[in-house]
Amino acid sequence: NRASFSQYNRQVDIAAPGVDVFSTLPTEGRCDICESIGDYEYGTISGTSMACPHVAGVLALLVSKFDATPEEYIKAIEEAAEDLGSSGKDREFGHGLIQAHDALKYLEEA
Repeated sequence: NRASFSQYNRQVDIAAPGVDVFSTLPTEGRCDICESIGDYEYGTISGTSMACPHVAGVLALLVSKFDATPEEYIKAIEEAAEDLGSSGKDREFGHGLIQAHDALKYLEEA
């Protein structure tokens, strides 16, 4: 399911987890997206800012394993995504949910 805060339009290329992502929390000061700071140093946060590191991490993993062009990395991520919503690229999920293992396999077989 798409989160209520998700971006959706024709510019969406890929979807990534962004709800209740386990993360470090600030121990002092204000945190508008933190559910509860209290005395905890770790907790869950939801938002597009939590989905972005998933995509960046998958790209970093691909770069660490393969010498490819930017276009080849993008194609691997898009082609390996788990299709969600309407078949093919759509306005809600783009190419689908990012899949690190499948993107690795895609470049291995390319």
